Amino acid sequence: MIQVMEKLNSAQRKSLADFGTTVAAAWFSAGIIAPFFSKPKSILDAFTFIIIGTIMSSITLRLSLSLLKGIKS
Repeated sequence: MIQVMEKLNSAQRKSLADFGTTVAAAWFSAGIIAPFFSKPKSILDAFTFIIIGTIMSSITLRLSLSLLKGIKS
């Protein structure tokens, strides 16, 4: 996978980073914001959604930022 990323030009890497940022925002809204507006079955479910949303959001955001490493704006 790293070899594929090295073959992409800067515009393609920026597009993938934008997509990754959007996915991170989706994880954030689904895992962190949604439990406040829905009725989770238990408080444990709500905390589980929040923890998973935080972890997945941060992983996806870090991946998208790693795509931008070395690209000058």
